[in-house]
Amino acid sequence: MKVADLTINLLRDLGVRHVFGIPGDAINDLTFALRDKDDIDFVLVRHEEAGAFAASAQAKLSGKISCCVGTAGGGAIHLLNGLYDARHDHAPVLAITGQVDSEFIGTEYHQEVDLEALFGEVAVYSRTIMDPAQARRILKEACKAAIENNAPAHVCIPNNIAGVDCGSDAVNVATLLATLETVPSDSDLDRAAEILNGAINPVILAGIGAADAADDVIELAKRIDAPIVRTLRAKDWIDDDHEGCIGGLGLLGGKPGQDAIADCDVLCLIGADFPYMDFYPKHAKTIQIDSKLTQIGKRHDIDAPLVGTAKQSLRGLLSRVSQKDHDKNRVHWADKAQEQRDDWAKLETSDDTPMHPARVIREIQNHAPDDTIFVVDTGTTTAWSARHLHVKKNQRLTLSSGLGTMAFAFSGAMGAQLAHPDKPVIAIAGDGAFNMMMGELLTAAKYKLPLTAVIFDNSELGFIALEQEAKGLPKHSIDFNNADMAAVAQACGCLGLRADTPADLQSALTQAMASDKPSIIQARVDPDALIMPPSVTFDQAQKFAMAKGREMFSKLR
Repeated sequence: MKVADLTINLLRDLGVRHVFGIPGDAINDLTFALRDKDDIDFVLVRHEEAGAFAASAQAKLSGKISCCVGTAGGGAIHLLNGLYDARHDHAPVLAITGQVDSEFIGTEYHQEVDLEALFGEVAVYSRTIMDPAQARRILKEACKAAIENNAPAHVCIPNNIAGVDCGSDAVNVATLLATLETVPSDSDLDRAAEILNGAINPVILAGIGAADAADDVIELAKRIDAPIVRTLRAKDWIDDDHEGCIGGLGLLGGKPGQDAIADCDVLCLIGADFPYMDFYPKHAKTIQIDSKLTQIGKRHDIDAPLVGTAKQSLRGLLSRVSQKDHDKNRVHWADKAQEQRDDWAKLETSDDTPMHPARVIREIQNHAPDDTIFVVDTGTTTAWSARHLHVKKNQRLTLSSGLGTMAFAFSGAMGAQLAHPDKPVIAIAGDGAFNMMMGELLTAAKYKLPLTAVIFDNSELGFIALEQEAKGLPKHSIDFNNADMAAVAQACGCLGLRADTPADLQSALTQAMASDKPSIIQARVDPDALIMPPSVTFDQAQKFAMAKGREMFSKLR
């Protein structure tokens, strides 16, 4: 068995079904090892970055290890953005890169890059196999590190090593498939329960790390009379329409979530790594549940840390906290959240043209089957989706959250569709983000992926415009001319559609959801639609007015 065969067999035994990348001389043995496999396939993307995004999306949705590959030099370097996305969103991805022959490493040989060092910052493990006898140990340690840390790991295989025999024994994967459940100490659970039992206005802030304990989160909220505020990634398992959830937090969230946390006397963080410190309460006691001690207290001082998985920690708390004899706190904030939804519904039902982005989101939601997987890009589409897309119980959502990189949605949707061929997949992207990786239309067509992508066409980098105006600067350097994306999609073998009105969009979505081809809908949206923060400060209003004044003045010149 060659090193390349050993590698692919290990991935297969771990449940990996797709290896994303582009062949090249230094990984040709690896891609050849995939050629005749029935249960693991090589997926030829048009750019290695897209392959890394696809692998990252698969890992986020499954919680299991995925894989992407790149050849020596530029091919490997192209993987980095997708791997940083996985690192920031705690997704286990194994990146395998080729390398020049081992005898030339360290001589600045053609296409030689110190990949072990280059990937050392993004990966929790980065090693080069310099001898076939090392292959089993290094591959196993890499996978172990990725799974244990929910992060990328990297293995570099020189060209002259991949095709060398390394013996017939497979890698023993028992260790890699073991289940890890950590439980907080009794004393820590007692302390947290004491704080919760004494709370008057408690609030739960739930993140993606609480997904496996959804029922327990909801039960705790009922027990202690606490509304649930969610992070953006937690829309994947609990959203505004779910019992007890009053929406998101932060600039993309709503006022009920912001006010509830500002007014609380106890905040319980569950599997959440919310980075914006200004939104944390100033005087409340804080409990944090996380499986890693390194995450606890990173953003905010903690009074009662619980180091353990969400499920085990919550079960420990539920056995200790008392049932409140009322639910007035939850009812109060639920009413506030409903008022917010009623207010936002005015935008979602607007008949204006160009279309309001919230109306586009509403139509996507109305046409999405109950088991849809949504993949959202970075930019204004993130904000509109955060507020106006309601993810139902059996639907899924993922995005580039921690890194916030553009171009994730379409590539991520390919990964999602390959992993879930029986489910509808909808990518939601801005035109700026989609333009970056439009070549992946050819990949989606090649593999006959029936995903739907809705592109918000406002002919500018909308979120950058908002950031400029928030500083008091007029819009600048953010406008561009779009191609006829529907025509480009048709030329690539996809279904291409345009929508300028809500009626156009309804028709286009109906056609797209019924098609067995990748479908692209270029939806023209209002470039002046504003994303207002939950609360506007005087300084923000002053800078925005200044920016608008400068824009008006520039038009008169």
